[in-house]
Amino acid sequence: MSDQNYTKDGLLHFLKEAAVSGLMNPAVARSRNTAAQQLLEHVTPEERINLKQLDIDELCSRIHKLEDSSIREEALNLYNARLKSAMEDYFVWLENPEKYKQQGLGQIQAPTPEKKRSRKEQKALESITLKQSTLADDIIPIPLRKGLTIYLKGLPLNLSQSEAEKICRVVQAYAQVGADDEK
Repeated sequence: MSDQNYTKDGLLHFLKEAAVSGLMNPAVARSRNTAAQQLLEHVTPEERINLKQLDIDELCSRIHKLEDSSIREEALNLYNARLKSAMEDYFVWLENPEKYKQQGLGQIQAPTPEKKRSRKEQKALESITLKQSTLADDIIPIPLRKGLTIYLKGLPLNLSQSEAEKICRVVQAYAQVGADDEK
């Protein structure tokens, strides 16, 4: 695995092999692999063959600016950190596999006091990120009658008139014929 292959495929192969061979915690390898696959879809051909010239922050900025990007900002930030860690480990592995093994990179280690603070902060940031994605900002309450409110979730910001009419037709299909309107 240490043939100075700085390509996208080399990184993905490293993550797979590191998990299988025990060089890296399998859960860590999977999460980094997912991040790498999602973000590296958007690299230029030059970056694809030499990841050393890749600026991950700039890549994430490019992805964020894409109108059709399916990666939410919270996930993009998490993928950014994971890809940076994956590439750091990969480059250490390529340059000196023995150093990588001796330092136990990619493994879950008992935190030192400084790392413990950093990990606590990281967990707090991840918790905030997860909570942000489940906040009720995108839930619309619709009071139907006394004691009955329904909640509409997930409407896109760029909802078209035809899409709104389609949603109305689906809701109308649930209406019972002859039911009295209560106000």
